[in-house]
Amino acid sequence: MSFGLVYALNADEKDPKPAFVSSIVNQILAAGIIPAPTNDDQTLIVASTNTAINTGDPLHEAINAAVFKRVEDRNGQVRRILVVGRGETLTARLVMAGISRTEILATLEVLRPHINPRKIRDGQEVAVLFSTDGTQERYAGLEIHDGFNVITISRNPSNSFQASLKTITPEKRRFAMRGSVHDSLYDSGVKLGIPSSVLSTIIKTYSYNIDFQRDVKEGDRFEVLYEQLADADGHTSGEATLIYAALQVDGKIVPIYRVATSGSSYEYFDAKGESIRKGLLRTPVEGARITSGFGMRFHPIMGYNRMHKGIDFGVPHGTPIYAAGAGIIEDAERKNGYGMYIKIRHNNRISTAYAHMSRFGRGITRGMRVAQGDVIGYAGSTGESTGPHLHYEVMVENQQVNPLNVDVPTGSALGGKQLASFQEWRNKVHTQFEQLVAAASDPSRVAQNGSYKSDAR
Repeated sequence: MSFGLVYALNADEKDPKPAFVSSIVNQILAAGIIPAPTNDDQTLIVASTNTAINTGDPLHEAINAAVFKRVEDRNGQVRRILVVGRGETLTARLVMAGISRTEILATLEVLRPHINPRKIRDGQEVAVLFSTDGTQERYAGLEIHDGFNVITISRNPSNSFQASLKTITPEKRRFAMRGSVHDSLYDSGVKLGIPSSVLSTIIKTYSYNIDFQRDVKEGDRFEVLYEQLADADGHTSGEATLIYAALQVDGKIVPIYRVATSGSSYEYFDAKGESIRKGLLRTPVEGARITSGFGMRFHPIMGYNRMHKGIDFGVPHGTPIYAAGAGIIEDAERKNGYGMYIKIRHNNRISTAYAHMSRFGRGITRGMRVAQGDVIGYAGSTGESTGPHLHYEVMVENQQVNPLNVDVPTGSALGGKQLASFQEWRNKVHTQFEQLVAAASDPSRVAQNGSYKSDAR
């Protein structure tokens, strides 16, 4: 068995090991393939440089299961797919995959002219290639996608490594995914591989009607259809466009559909052909939890009860804050206990205010016109604040009201021929989604055509 790994199972707190290393070792121990170390034997050492691996070896199979995301067989070559996670390096992953240090260094040397191994982003998939005779596997190189450039590192007849570069012409493809909410919709979508731009669109769009803290619960199901440039293997690049999504809320399925309106504009509509866009977003910040509601409360800094004229959303420092509706910025300044403060006038009756920001968004000034969903600032803890959060107020005729109860006008609705055309297109979207799902032979991973993925829960 070949590993360039020395790992202390009882790691010193001053020298913590990467989380994925600990996870892999724990899986090996749990499989009962090697005995757990005693207090007198705290180190697992597997450090040979032999790369001829017996495919039936139990330790080899346990490492494969822990290190690699999936395995593919193409033209007699084994492709084991690993994912570089946050805080990890490609080198560390290759070590855990059983590649000798000598071969890793040789691989990286020919890879560097094309892509810096240290700059491989979180979530990047790398295909580790092995030649096989059915009983043994031998490391044969790597394949990495950089946009639509495919960099292949291969072993040549002289037993050294060489790099080749191939540029692939992409085409627009649609991807169907299903999952369930665990921790948060955003995190669950990221784990499925849904692009962050698609998830942000989903959250912004649903925020017109849904409070993600109160309405979306653990185990709620969701499905997504989006479009993105991709090659034949499903490797994507560039911005993705959300076509359709459905979210389970209180046991009901709430769908949204992307509809072209005038020119290059578009909106999202519900199943009835009514615009999702409302007067104000219910939650003007992503991933928020309400930490303090509207009404009388004990002020944590002042030390006495007083009226809390808004609601507080607890979010990490630097989280983007969105304009709850289109309007004109009336104030953008540091304002007493509010700290960094913005007020937006949406019409002659309704305004919103945002406080305790760390900084304003780019170009935000008094008198500027903003669109609904524009980033106006970033969460912080300026002014009278005990920690990073957004203090959010809604004012009707200059009187603060409960943002969760305010009644605002709804958006547009389709009718006549537009509605009939939408209904026909909506049915085609559902048909296409189900066809992509049915085309996947293994619902726990992307299909060979790169069109469908599920968390298989």
